[in-house]
Amino acid sequence: MTSVRIFAPPNRLAKIIAGNEGQFFSTLVEASERRLAALADDIRAHVSTQVQTIVEIASLGEEIIFARCYEIRDAAMSIADVAAVADLAEVGVAAGGIRAMIDSLACKGVWHTDALEAHITSLVLLHGAPPPSADEAQKVLVRLGKMRAAIGVVE
Repeated sequence: MTSVRIFAPPNRLAKIIAGNEGQFFSTLVEASERRLAALADDIRAHVSTQVQTIVEIASLGEEIIFARCYEIRDAAMSIADVAAVADLAEVGVAAGGIRAMIDSLACKGVWHTDALEAHITSLVLLHGAPPPSADEAQKVLVRLGKMRAAIGVVE
């Protein structure tokens, strides 16, 4: 029987990041946070555009919502990917729920137009001006999560 040789290849990146007691790493983190803060207004505009896209499609009726559901999913995914950077975390979570609902259509055949419309309405509410309080937003997100679970949406 042959013996197994376990080895760990050298991690050159770890040496760079850990060098200088982590100062290099903290410098990178600070620089990236500054860049993200500079992008916050552009990200908010992008989120608004994507929310508007979802609302426009949703206003066209059930058949169109079903036919263009992947456009809704892509817009929702785009929101979910970036919203937290612009202090819109609740909007991102609601958009992630929309994405999960449409993905469940593809994976399991689960489709509930009323539930999707409730998610879109909640997305608009959470993105509105002024936004709901953090407590109210959390209640909305919890209820949306329970709704998805009740109809069999895979997260």
